[in-house]
Amino acid sequence: MPTTFLSVGHFCYDVSPNGYILGGSASYSTLTARNLGHHARAVTAVGSDFDRENPLLEGIKTLYHESPETTIFDNQYDAKGRRQQFILGSAQQLRGNHIPREWRTSDIAYLCPIADEVSTEVVHCFSDETLIGATPQGWLRQWDASGRVEAKRWGTAKDILPHIDILILSDEDLRSYPDELEKYIGLTSIVVLTQGAQGATLFQNGTQLESAAYSVTEVDPTGAGDVFATAFLINYYQSRSVKEALNFAHCVASFAVEGIGTSCIPKLPQVVSRLQT
Repeated sequence: MPTTFLSVGHFCYDVSPNGYILGGSASYSTLTARNLGHHARAVTAVGSDFDRENPLLEGIKTLYHESPETTIFDNQYDAKGRRQQFILGSAQQLRGNHIPREWRTSDIAYLCPIADEVSTEVVHCFSDETLIGATPQGWLRQWDASGRVEAKRWGTAKDILPHIDILILSDEDLRSYPDELEKYIGLTSIVVLTQGAQGATLFQNGTQLESAAYSVTEVDPTGAGDVFATAFLINYYQSRSVKEALNFAHCVASFAVEGIGTSCIPKLPQVVSRLQT
């Protein structure tokens, strides 16, 4: 049965050799929800330069808040493949009053900042029945006057985590401050730590559950974490089984890494055919 899936975060542009391409956790997640047959919604903020008629976003109900700038990221890689990120523009913060009242009863709310744009008050907007998930990467970023992005500790974690149901993060998110994981686990009912091709570990009620990723040829990992998170939240909402949700999420994410950007986010029949029992 289709669910209503709401993402809160910036649609953005990523710099590519061929110009700007659509990016951002909110875009990857809503595209995934839509492709899996669910009702996808997004609350975002963009500037006048953002293409709101992008055919990739067809079928996604989006509330655009006007901003002086669109969030833009430039990812630069050195000879060893290490990434340095620069932020070239940043749209306005998303606050509680930006969430439409009629969307506050969505089945699933996904808080997915990429540039520290989701205010702590947003977590209090939703009904008791809404399953609230979050990915923290945007709360873990800061940047200097040149736009150079660096890691920071998540100062508002204690204000957000006790009010959400599921936190999904990657080992890359923890690279600078690995000691933070224990704090997150202590504040949240369910924490899922993804580790790319090495799978994921789920923490719940003092226990750990390991799960394996699907073996595929990786072309581009961009956005795979958001695809995984979306699939996990949708399946968990429907099944209430963390084991089933992990397997489903790994399967969906395995398609996403097989192509560039959003090009290989799968449709549900593709997922069903690949699912391993």
